[in-house]
Amino acid sequence: MRRDQRSAKRLGQSLAEMAVVIPVLFFLLMGGFDATVMIADRVTGGFAVRQGARLAAELGGSQTNPGATTSQIDMQIVRNSLAVARGMTSATITEIDIYAPSQADGNYKSGDPVDQYLISAGGGVTPGTQTFPIQNRSQTPPNETSIGVRLVWNYTPPAGIFPKNMQIVEYAVMKASPVLL
Repeated sequence: MRRDQRSAKRLGQSLAEMAVVIPVLFFLLMGGFDATVMIADRVTGGFAVRQGARLAAELGGSQTNPGATTSQIDMQIVRNSLAVARGMTSATITEIDIYAPSQADGNYKSGDPVDQYLISAGGGVTPGTQTFPIQNRSQTPPNETSIGVRLVWNYTPPAGIFPKNMQIVEYAVMKASPVLL
């Protein structure tokens, strides 16, 4: 009988330990899932801004687009970035900026020339601040303008373990394609 009592105590202890461990494992698993989805969205967002910056560099400024308006050029860049960003599964894109960075690291700083485009929940694009016209996008070597594309988006974790609505910013910068004279 003592053997049965010891076996029952061990079984009770195992059940109690399992009751403590299972919720912890569940939260670790769901947290890992949320982190994996966020990392995948960050990779896609990074690719979207690199594509946008590459297109902005190729399109350049008024030297290669004498008849184009800033809005026409910027909308091509915004549409291209949004097309790539559609692969983000748990993201809501709120803003795309085309800017001339003043810092060496290429990060956007308040006061930099910027063309801001606000993205609505339905995917509509509304112009915001407009201070970076194509006339200011120099393509003459060695003073080509650095053109950056910045994507601002909110991450909503699918499993709900991460904090809700984390705002994440991705950016990429390239030099405007030179016009060789």
